[in-house]
Amino acid sequence: MLNGLGITVSLRVAVVGCGRWGSRHLKALERLQDHLDIEHLVACDNDKILAQSLRQAGYIVHDEAESLVEEHRLDAVIVATPNNTHYSLGKMFLEQGVHALVEKPLSPQHDSASSLVSISVENGKVLKTGFLLRFHPCVQDLHSKIRLGELGAIERIEYNRLTPRDGDPESNCLDSLAIHGLDIATLLLSEQSPMAISSVVGDERYSRLCLEFPYQVEVEIEVGWGRKENVSEFRVHGSNGIALVRLSEHDSYVIIQDGENKHVAVDGDQAPLDGQLVDFLTFDSKTAIAASTGSILRTIDCIEQARLKLASQGVETSRELKR
Repeated sequence: MLNGLGITVSLRVAVVGCGRWGSRHLKALERLQDHLDIEHLVACDNDKILAQSLRQAGYIVHDEAESLVEEHRLDAVIVATPNNTHYSLGKMFLEQGVHALVEKPLSPQHDSASSLVSISVENGKVLKTGFLLRFHPCVQDLHSKIRLGELGAIERIEYNRLTPRDGDPESNCLDSLAIHGLDIATLLLSEQSPMAISSVVGDERYSRLCLEFPYQVEVEIEVGWGRKENVSEFRVHGSNGIALVRLSEHDSYVIIQDGENKHVAVDGDQAPLDGQLVDFLTFDSKTAIAASTGSILRTIDCIEQARLKLASQGVETSRELKR
């Protein structure tokens, strides 16, 4: 890839945490190795059995995160470990002088996430997070159509992510699943943030979250682990039609207008994760698609307040969010 001076440089990259999602990062980086000129790719995990299987698969493996950067002279690290480790690992890598993509959430706590942003600025390093659905081809195409007014005024967004998977027992489904729905709503509503949490019900494994955005736009997010069904989709209701995006499909979505279903074809050659990694490894802190740090922090703050509200069981009264 080219640096800011137009000189070709090779990249040295590591993935820390090589479980279900980290292994997908590794495979995506292998696909992109020539495109991004990645000369050195390292898998880092402290699970000895997993590390051995990674070695057998041909990966360079390192088992200690603390010495990873120095030993492999890295440019960038992707953190795909459990949520409660994101802050400490992100902080360590940024302070060691590498760019970091920390999977969502940067931290379940807004204050810790804000601290990571400050550390990245102090060290002159790019910090991004795993809001990969912004790079979904159908989301990008729909975003363009909304900006052109083809759906009219947006009135409501419904996001559903239900999965039979058990999920991370140490995490809350609001932090791991609902945060994607909130980020998509933020993107499609011109980066506006929610004004209030109308309601939140459920528990750590299943939740329904209703939010009020400016101009009386309602956003309803339903997420859950351990469900019988597998649903990954969202609907956008506008005054001039409804859009339905099934997130497992990268090459088309549906717009319903005047009672007719129109299938919209898009170029789905690049998977969302690939797009996110290309964006990150250009080391540009300001890109048109990726969420800004301000947007990331507002999203984390909203999810944290929803989680705290759910835990307190005061779930039916509206709560105004700090702007």
